[in-house]
Amino acid sequence: MLLIRVLQFDGPDVVMDDAFISFRYAVNLARGLGPVYNPGERVEGYTSFLWIVLLAICAGLGMDIIVASKALALLSAIGTIAVLFLFQKHIVNQEGQKNLLIWAFPAMLFAAMGSQARYVASGMETLLFAFLLGVATYVYLYSYRPFLAGLAFAFLSLTRPEGLLYFALALGCQVVTTYQDSRAFRSRYTLSFVGGFLVLYGSYFLWRYSYYGHLLPNTFYAKVGGLYWARIQRGWNLLRQVMGWWSLWPILGLASIELCFQYIGFRTLNPTAKKRLLFFTLAILTTIFYFTFVGGDFIVWFGPRFLIPVLPMLLLLSSEGIRRVLSFPFIPTLLQKSLKGILLAFLFFNAWWLSWPARFFSKETFSVQMRGWAEMGRWIAAHTPLDATVATDAAGLIPFYSERYSIDMFGLTDLHIAHMNIPITEQSIVAHEKYDPEYILQRRPDYIVSTWMDPAGHAVSAGLPLVGEKFRQCYELIAVAKIRHGAPADGQWIIVTSSYSSDLYEQGYVTGLFQRKCSP
Repeated sequence: MLLIRVLQFDGPDVVMDDAFISFRYAVNLARGLGPVYNPGERVEGYTSFLWIVLLAICAGLGMDIIVASKALALLSAIGTIAVLFLFQKHIVNQEGQKNLLIWAFPAMLFAAMGSQARYVASGMETLLFAFLLGVATYVYLYSYRPFLAGLAFAFLSLTRPEGLLYFALALGCQVVTTYQDSRAFRSRYTLSFVGGFLVLYGSYFLWRYSYYGHLLPNTFYAKVGGLYWARIQRGWNLLRQVMGWWSLWPILGLASIELCFQYIGFRTLNPTAKKRLLFFTLAILTTIFYFTFVGGDFIVWFGPRFLIPVLPMLLLLSSEGIRRVLSFPFIPTLLQKSLKGILLAFLFFNAWWLSWPARFFSKETFSVQMRGWAEMGRWIAAHTPLDATVATDAAGLIPFYSERYSIDMFGLTDLHIAHMNIPITEQSIVAHEKYDPEYILQRRPDYIVSTWMDPAGHAVSAGLPLVGEKFRQCYELIAVAKIRHGAPADGQWIIVTSSYSSDLYEQGYVTGLFQRKCSP
């Protein structure tokens, strides 16, 4: 089922632009240059260290890095399905549940939802993070080996920094659920759990801080810096929007029913069940809070990326919720089988046909945009000096294929822009709030790429209209790339031109490459 969905959403040029930021770091690491975006410049413009290391290993072995990213993501998705079965095995043993269909339903829904297939084809680390959270949670709950559990959470935190939140929640749940145990037992468990985490993550953090010089990744400063109510309000609005796009409300409803009943009978639960209940609840609520606090995500491309890690927990709870609903005393026994079939069929239909990105993703439209940027990067590689500097508002494909020193005009890989204190408004676009066109011109890049131009051929990305007169005096258009309205019939993705027309705009040639002709 998962493979069918992957084939549906995979295809040429559907890897996300942001994935190529990680690819660039991974390739530089494989070449012995270190985890850097530009050789010799230490900026942590990524949040996926373990993913980059795995990709660097694949690149060092001669594998195509795009193929490697998809293979690793697919293996992570399959691994998550296996973890769901392991969780259900414990639930079956605990509750004596014999219904095979409901037992397998969380894994079936996970495989049927298009979001997982889209992330397989995305080149992103999303599914690896979800898999490792599932593994860490399973080891934490059922292995009774605290050092191993701590080590699992350390690997999770190496994949994305949000792993630190889940580790803290696990530690807190352990303290709460073992308060009746002896002090010696609690101390041994806590020390072993924290020790397993620190032996790996502590070493990594010391290296990371000494290498990059900041407590948090540069991307965090670029996207979140400062506390703004408008950003939180935007995050809340985007959360509600992505929940609708993902069509997750039925799953949330069933999971909420199960949580309510479990908390009503909390005192009757065994210690492991209590710990599972508390951790699932806190992990889900914390993930929702985190999504809201950081201002959401660019959901047109990424959908529920930040919510995916807790999806397996929601599916497990919803499966139990189905059993709970069907066991209500006012439902006659004869109707239970019919209602069960209707409910399961509806959930499967909802997952297959309604959940993101089924109704919100045009593979052709997306692939044309990604292909246009890739071709622009290749054109720069073939027609500019090796020591040229390129400033661009798309930090993935164009720098990856151009292999030129690159300045990210939105600051993901630039310290100055990322650390600017710019108020964030509710209407601003996630990760596109910070820019400083004056600073860009002061650095005098040889070329500037504006991925969007207006019909007059003026660069409109990353605040460039704020320095429009100065920009037009010192930079001239030399080439445009097609990123809209389908692939070019003649195969001409790049048109070399020093002039622009509304006809080119209407054809979809709206990404422009500008060359410096004087010093600003």
